[in-house]
Amino acid sequence: MDEVIQLFSFFVSFCIGFVFSIVTKFHFKLVDSYPKILQYLLTFLYVIDFVLLYVILMYHINGGVVHVYFLAFVFIGFFCSEVVQKNFKNNYLFQFFAKWRK
Repeated sequence: MDEVIQLFSFFVSFCIGFVFSIVTKFHFKLVDSYPKILQYLLTFLYVIDFVLLYVILMYHINGGVVHVYFLAFVFIGFFCSEVVQKNFKNNYLFQFFAKWRK
């Protein structure tokens, strides 16, 4: 695999993890009022959809090659999003979405 493609795959994996964290918080706010069985079903479908999105993106970027270190960047992006959300709660964008979710 070419170095440029590999670096782009790292970047996309990091971004997927970052977006997955933000959308997961929103998803859990939405399904909080549903019955438990529906919560489990919707969460399962949500995770499957995100995994399929990641596989399709990797397929188009580098021919579908998914290495362990690409998945590590997904987790790093997920946890970096948590840190960013905790440290920037006073940011106007996060305040807007916090008001919108209530």
